Amino acid sequence: MKVNEKNRLILFGSLLMVSGAGLAILFTLFWGYILQNSLAEAVQQLLADPAYAAEVEAAGLTGADVAGTMRGLVWVLLGLAVAFNVVKIVVGVLGLRRTDRASNFFLVWGVVFLVFGVGGLLFSGVASIFGMCDLAAGLFGPALFLWGGVQNKRAAKRQLAAEREAEEQAAAASSAWPPVRKN
Repeated sequence: MKVNEKNRLILFGSLLMVSGAGLAILFTLFWGYILQNSLAEAVQQLLADPAYAAEVEAAGLTGADVAGTMRGLVWVLLGLAVAFNVVKIVVGVLGLRRTDRASNFFLVWGVVFLVFGVGGLLFSGVASIFGMCDLAAGLFGPALFLWGGVQNKRAAKRQLAAEREAEEQAAAASSAWPPVRKN
């Protein structure tokens, strides 16, 4: 159901989610590139430890195998982070288009992103650039999204009650019989 005006909390929440998630994607890809370049050096430092080198050799692996496995794991994790932020951008854009509607869309996605946002903040902290992106796109944006959804639901209920009251008054004025409403 459409409400009379667009909800600004949803608008700001959507903008925070889209901008924060976009920045997180850029920083994730940049950080992944830097991490990939320093991974070979880190593997060489690990292989300098004789005990670790012996375990790798006993497993039938080489330093290149270890570096490739670590690089693949890093890119899978970074890919998951990018995919999650793409979903956040899509939901934010859909939220921008639906700011004048009362639906469970805002409530469900607001709660989902709040849960993941709190988890992300616990993981990355607030002192890093990822923490700042998580704060905007994972905490503030979804909180505004959720609260705006609650406000739209309440506005729709008030609007529906006013419409029913107007219908009942119009029916009472036009006939002696009370109106019969089918739900």
